[in-house]
Amino acid sequence: MEAASIELDELNLTDPAFFARADPDDILRRLRRDDPVHWTASKLGRPYWSVTKYEHVKHVYANDYTQFSSQRWGPALPVGMDWANPVPGDMMSLFQAGAQLAAMDNEPHANLRRALSRRFLRPSLLALEETIRRLAQEIVNDVLPRGECDFAQDIAGRLPIALISHIMDIPRQDWDRLARYAYMNAAPADPEFRDGTVEETAFKGVFGLTEYCTKLALERRKNPGDDLLSDLGAAKLDGEYLSDLLLGFNGLAFFSAGHETTRNALCGGVAQLIGQDKDEWQRLIEKRNDTAVMHAAADECVRWSSPLTHNMRTATCDVELGGKQIREGDWVVTWNCSANRDEDVFEAPYTFDAGRANNPHLGFAYGPHTCLGANLARMEMRIMLSVLLESVPDLELDGEPEIAASLIFRGIKRMKVRFEPRAPVLQ
Repeated sequence: MEAASIELDELNLTDPAFFARADPDDILRRLRRDDPVHWTASKLGRPYWSVTKYEHVKHVYANDYTQFSSQRWGPALPVGMDWANPVPGDMMSLFQAGAQLAAMDNEPHANLRRALSRRFLRPSLLALEETIRRLAQEIVNDVLPRGECDFAQDIAGRLPIALISHIMDIPRQDWDRLARYAYMNAAPADPEFRDGTVEETAFKGVFGLTEYCTKLALERRKNPGDDLLSDLGAAKLDGEYLSDLLLGFNGLAFFSAGHETTRNALCGGVAQLIGQDKDEWQRLIEKRNDTAVMHAAADECVRWSSPLTHNMRTATCDVELGGKQIREGDWVVTWNCSANRDEDVFEAPYTFDAGRANNPHLGFAYGPHTCLGANLARMEMRIMLSVLLESVPDLELDGEPEIAASLIFRGIKRMKVRFEPRAPVLQ
């Protein structure tokens, strides 16, 4: 279909620049109301189904393996037109090879998930709590004397990088380089991170992280430590060690997911709290030591921000969804950022309610592919919010936040804030 004949709304839903300059919510709200399972033209050279209602999005996630595949054409919309002819090493070829947990189907996915789940279970998370609190306070202490900072880079971006690097035992001198690769992978269309074409940028980000994680995981296989890359190195499928491809691409997935989701949820939530909903910020200051309230606030940050805008599946059989007949092989795009605003599920969905009691958001997906690190992300956000409320209760926006040009992650890349300069908090 020629671009000129595609509705502007549909072009926008596959345009990273649109997500950087505007909010897709108006489009998605109309689709929820008028056509919640919508056959969507695109500039990717292939149409897809846009699924925007909560019940339908949840149905797709719940029927991974049986009706829908994340492996056949990947778990997210491709960044460009090269999806049709994947070459070895690019994202699509890696997805189709089942080289990453998020893009694996059936028993291999279930087996690898079990093998890597130990570090994300409650005992391991409780053991990390003091480490997270120490890191969060150190990060905030670094900016306290300045009275201003870029919240996205100096605070929200630093904690998840520090923590996932701690969990993977990645040397400090490599953090900035790997973070750059992660940004290139997550937002390859953004001018700040772009290096060549969009496809070339994504490939460089993927290759850089994959190569690094493969090398380290192979070293840890020979000399294991107590870290996630050692777990990857020791993991087996069908009695065999993971291939170099699986080692590297899953290392990339853990590093990127550990960074992007938490950073974007924190930025989006805090921006709303200190910008439009200052009364909620004040209420949280009073409740900052109430663990249940801070848990609820962290989940509301995820619902509100929906940092992973969408997921994609490919239908493995003919199936009816929302009164529409989806054919085997069709792409099905589940818009998390729409489902998390569904008026039929969430009371006052356009209100940031830090104490929202009923919050079954789909920010971490649902079903077999529920985010493995969801509870770790919740803990990071809860602790960082508590530290901010204690250390910089006078936090204010200093200008409009800048949104990254990305279809996959709805994220703030720059967010200037100000506060009264003060001495670091003693730990």
